Amino acid sequence: MDETAAKATPPAPRSIGERLRAGRERSGLSIAAAAEKLHLDSKVIEALEADRFAELGASVYVRGHLRRYGDFVGEAGTELVGLYAAREARPPPPDLTQIPQAERRSDPRRLLTPFLGLSCAAVLLVAIWWVLSGSRPGTDDATTLATPVVQPEVSANPANPQPDAATPVALASSTPINPPPAITPASTTPATASAANAQPKPAAVSEPSPAPARETRLKLDLTNDSWVEVYDTRGERLFYDVASAGSVQSVSGRGPLRVVLGNAAGVTVEVDGQSRQIPESAIDGEGARFVVNRSGSLSRSR
Repeated sequence: MDETAAKATPPAPRSIGERLRAGRERSGLSIAAAAEKLHLDSKVIEALEADRFAELGASVYVRGHLRRYGDFVGEAGTELVGLYAAREARPPPPDLTQIPQAERRSDPRRLLTPFLGLSCAAVLLVAIWWVLSGSRPGTDDATTLATPVVQPEVSANPANPQPDAATPVALASSTPINPPPAITPASTTPATASAANAQPKPAAVSEPSPAPARETRLKLDLTNDSWVEVYDTRGERLFYDVASAGSVQSVSGRGPLRVVLGNAAGVTVEVDGQSRQIPESAIDGEGARFVVNRSGSLSRSR
């Protein structure tokens, strides 16, 4: 009974990469030989057999490689593409780097040291100003000391009006010496002030506002399914999806625009209503990478 149950148990499902590896080994090919026959890099074969599809770029490239390599090693390429699409339809794991974190509050004690330093400097400046202003010589008339004058005694004898020799004679006048009056500038007369105010003021010259940047209009007419990526000059994504056959995708943005196509042969490009040819230097295999310049011309993307 146990052996019968063990034989009836179905084998565990294999991943896409394991099926591709098993098909290559059944064909008796090495990774280098398979890459040479498919005209691919060995790293592409290794990534497919290890389920590292993210290394191959956009999903449209992954689907093309799966279909072509699966048919080559005897696996159903369409079935492998369906398994890959179901795998990509699952929600991605949450990005823990996007979890909001609590804001760091500033420590008020860090502001205490600069505040104390400014306060000490202000007190020091006030003290220096007070010392310098107090050391200036004063000119107050009330502090001027007048030397008393002793009036000479007049002799009672009218014949001898001379003062007594023993009487001291005043050496200085009791009248205080006043400083010269300060010269103040003459005040402006009302007529002069009104004439100064009547002078015309120059009118403010307003600067012309800069003209808004012109947007480049890109139109893609698709005859086959193709992966399409369009970015503006600031790197913002304008279009990022698989465009179906028979659809027309119109995108506008600030040029130069950077464009990535998964199937360049099935896409017709128009820029600002003018038909443009994709440069041959921008075509890499089935896809293409080019830049739509502000003048409307196309060039290879660096």
